[in-house]
Amino acid sequence: MWLKQLWMRGRMYSDLAEEIQQHLYEKREALIAGGMSPEEAARLTRREFGNVTGIEERSREAWMYPFVESLWADLKYAIRQLRKNPVYAFSTMLILASGIGATTAVFTLINAVLLRPLPFAEPNRLTWISQQDHSLPGVAAESLSYPDYFDWRAQNHTFSGLASYVGGGITLQTSGDSRRLDSQTVSSNFFDVLGTAPMLGRDFGPNDEKPGNRVVMFSYSLWQSQFGSARDVIGSSINMDRRNYTVVGVMPKEFQFPLGRPAPALWKSLADDADGKEPETQQRGFDVLGVIGRLRRGVTAEQAQADLNLIARNLAREYPDTNKQYYSALVKPELEHMTGDVRPAMRLLCGAVILVLLLVCANVAGLLLARGSSRTGEFALRTAIGAGRAAIIRQVLVESVTLFVCGGAAGLALAFALVRAASKFMPIEIPRVETATVDTSVLVFVLIVSLFTGLVFGAFPAWRVSHSALERGLREGSRTVPGGTGQQRLHSGLVIAQTAIGMILLIGSGLLMRSFIQILNVDPGFDPKYLITGRVGVSFNTLKHDQHFLFYQRLLTRISALPGVQAVSAGWPLPMSDSGATISFNIEGRPVAKGDQPSESMGVVMPGYFETMRIPLIAGRTFSERDGLAGPPTIMINQAFARKYFPRQNPIVQRIQPGLGDGVFDHPVREVVGVIGDIKRKGLTAEPEPQYYLPYAQAVVTNPYLVVRTSISPAVMQRAMAVAIHEFDKSVPFYEVSTMEQYLSNSAAQPRFQAFLLTCFAGIGLVLAAIALYGLLSYMVVQRTREIGLRMALGAQRSDVLGMIVRRGLLLALIGTGAGLAVSATITSFISGMLYHVQATDPLTFATTAALLLVVSVAASSIPAYRAAYLDPTQTLREQ
Repeated sequence: MWLKQLWMRGRMYSDLAEEIQQHLYEKREALIAGGMSPEEAARLTRREFGNVTGIEERSREAWMYPFVESLWADLKYAIRQLRKNPVYAFSTMLILASGIGATTAVFTLINAVLLRPLPFAEPNRLTWISQQDHSLPGVAAESLSYPDYFDWRAQNHTFSGLASYVGGGITLQTSGDSRRLDSQTVSSNFFDVLGTAPMLGRDFGPNDEKPGNRVVMFSYSLWQSQFGSARDVIGSSINMDRRNYTVVGVMPKEFQFPLGRPAPALWKSLADDADGKEPETQQRGFDVLGVIGRLRRGVTAEQAQADLNLIARNLAREYPDTNKQYYSALVKPELEHMTGDVRPAMRLLCGAVILVLLLVCANVAGLLLARGSSRTGEFALRTAIGAGRAAIIRQVLVESVTLFVCGGAAGLALAFALVRAASKFMPIEIPRVETATVDTSVLVFVLIVSLFTGLVFGAFPAWRVSHSALERGLREGSRTVPGGTGQQRLHSGLVIAQTAIGMILLIGSGLLMRSFIQILNVDPGFDPKYLITGRVGVSFNTLKHDQHFLFYQRLLTRISALPGVQAVSAGWPLPMSDSGATISFNIEGRPVAKGDQPSESMGVVMPGYFETMRIPLIAGRTFSERDGLAGPPTIMINQAFARKYFPRQNPIVQRIQPGLGDGVFDHPVREVVGVIGDIKRKGLTAEPEPQYYLPYAQAVVTNPYLVVRTSISPAVMQRAMAVAIHEFDKSVPFYEVSTMEQYLSNSAAQPRFQAFLLTCFAGIGLVLAAIALYGLLSYMVVQRTREIGLRMALGAQRSDVLGMIVRRGLLLALIGTGAGLAVSATITSFISGMLYHVQATDPLTFATTAALLLVVSVAASSIPAYRAAYLDPTQTLREQ
């Protein structure tokens, strides 16, 4: 429509310009005939017509008229041609829709996750802040303690604000029920740093960090679902974890931090952490905080990091027992930190979809070449009656762009469906993926991709068609389907390129799939089958140390009585979970200076935990009832711990003093009573780390994980456990219920997702490469029908014809496969970081994928070869 309006406007201005020029000419000639000089006549003519505002400027647009008129005519002709060939148009648009749709869907996800600014005020000034431990292999990022955070917040000169946050959970008690909520404990300036104000109520203030001031901020979803969007909830008191909290505000619907799933239901001030005998806010070295900062205007992240490094060095000198000299600050843009774990997957996705788009475009370019070749007679006739080369190129380009734009429109609909499916069913947690939508930027992207690819990949066929000789077109068009040796070479080159791209995708897919299989075969160090886990929300606020232990002891006794339970226990942290703690310790007889004590991951378990998990006992014994509250202080270690700290010693009866005190056992020296096998704690691909374990009765932690081994269906057992816990205590929620097999599956979610995606793209590439080879050979058979008929009339056997066609296809496939292998040997190094125990140039993968592609190529070649072998030579020669 806009093209037609532009054409009509150009035509109007053209007519107007001609009319003005004619009038000016006649007026000037009359003045000259009256005796006036030509210069004076021209001057007076311009003065007379100078009051016609904008006529000369508008008349300059008249040059567009012939071009727009021709373009409009070409567009109408292109649409008529596509309507006359619906099978060709539909199949081409379908291929384009798959490529452009996949590309658009990937761009939509990347735009939402990586490109779109964070939904906060001036997001480019927001940074994530941590400290770096330079003593470990690689530079490991560490959380901050409250005292360090307070010092960094007060002493820095480069941030307008530093805010702290730490995740957790809290139990909301309502009448006769309880609900576990994800929560964040934040500093009073948290929302101010993010530049977001509550939609109802007030923000946190400095006084809300003081002990006893328990205030919370609701998320919009919690306010709506639990409190019916009641505005009078502000100022009300709610009971959570057996304590009363005052609701001071409700955040806007679109607010969420941290970004990701699940979203926090509420935010509470750090007043709870400032309460008690030894509050967390005074424990320097207890590093649990995440920190976000807002840079002052004009300050860079590098300047801010240098500023914090100076503070860190001063704190290390002032507090040598807790702050290490080898610690420094780390400042990153918040968007970069938030998306750091998913960037490799996104880059892989982007690279794969670009290759698929190239495959699609090359496939369509081959179709355009074949169609242009079949119309050589038509274009030769147009040339003979006066059409220039530019007109023919423009016509073919218009048809190409029309196809690509229509394919892009269909691809947009496909992209919309793919994005919706990805946001709901993506197996890995990708921040902001749920916000991915087909917005204006996506529409512009589709238009640019469609126009660009249509012009680029349509230019080659258009140029080729325009160079077809008039005499050759007329001569060949009367006898057979046109297309010479040069045309065949071009088409063959496209097939080789598609085969090479398909080979690259197949190799990448094969490497990731082999890596994923290797991950699945990893021994996690325990038996996950028929093992169920979950947590109950018990608060320290109502149960003391011994009461807490007795609560779990009675609860485990209740669960053990359920039908189908083989063993039951509890422990923390659970393998493959995100929770954990690293605690320093001393080994008796190995004195070290304060602040230089080694530190390793600590676990706390109840009796029967290792037996329930089926973690093998290597030496000594496991915890039992004798390691209770009144028993001797004991400790267990894993093999990795024993190898690192007791390489040539018997670890049993060694004595270790963990830096953990709870008021009952205050940093006791513990005797090693057993050594267990290593387990994969952080993930299947992570190497086992040294770890030590304390008996739960002597080191109570809140809400340990229940572990239950069952002989019946896990789903049935989960329901039975939920009923039993509710009957045991209605005030405690049962949450994070899962099987250990699900935990293992989640640990492998990202490599599985990467392998699945690339396998899908490789499958598309394999199909498109086969279609391209099939199309070329079918086209060649049609071109050489007369030759094949002559060969068979002169005595050629069907096997000879069959072999000729298959050999041609196999030759092209071999060339493309070889090129794909050569390129893959170079570019697979980019995904080496995603591979587990698989080399980037794995010979087995390369050989297997090459064989697969060649087998598919032979199958694709056999169909047109079979058709050629069974031609009737008599009828063929008669028709030709």
